[in-house]
Amino acid sequence: MSVSEQIPHEDLENPLRIVLVLDIPNSKESEMEERLLDDLQTFDSVNEFFDAFDEKVAIPNEGHIKYEVGSDGLVVIIVDGNELKDRVLEFIDEYEQEMGNSNHDKEEEEEEEEKEEDSSGKKKQKK
Repeated sequence: MSVSEQIPHEDLENPLRIVLVLDIPNSKESEMEERLLDDLQTFDSVNEFFDAFDEKVAIPNEGHIKYEVGSDGLVVIIVDGNELKDRVLEFIDEYEQEMGNSNHDKEEEEEEEEKEEDSSGKKKQKK
């Protein structure tokens, strides 16, 4: 049984919130950045996000990045360098922008389909 078969395909209770912590070894200070990913609304979309994140960011930087995903939608990512911090933020921001564009395209398609259904329904009524 695969993971996707075990987890119900439900909406998330909370939006996905990512806290990115820069923790440079031998440094007494750390930095934090936060991102809310409101467009990730289902477990499937979160899985897709982390599949892409692992492939493009986490695996190539193994040993320099750690992350934990909580059941409440909180994700903590810890990196050990500024370049990696910037790469993680860039990935998150680009992914969110793509999701926003994708959702906007879906909404436009749905509106177009509704218009077509309305116009075809009106034509039938005229006959």
